[in-house]
Amino acid sequence: MKVSLTPHQASFIDKKMKTGGYRSRSEIVREALRVYELVEDEDYDLELEDALRQALRSPAKKYTRNHFSNLAARAKKQKLAA
Repeated sequence: MKVSLTPHQASFIDKKMKTGGYRSRSEIVREALRVYELVEDEDYDLELEDALRQALRSPAKKYTRNHFSNLAARAKKQKLAA
């Protein structure tokens, strides 16, 4: 599958690669799609979306595999506890 990106999107991916949190551009795109799936999930949660967006804006953060999946699970657990 080929995907066309805008110059802004390509620049964003390059910046994410330079932070060292990802091994490939494909990994960044897959992670972004996982986040998009979470946001589009039937249990749409504004707090979760906000937490994901804040995490994406944190350039010093080194993301590990399943970072956003773990973040979503924590947010869901907190929501159930409330």
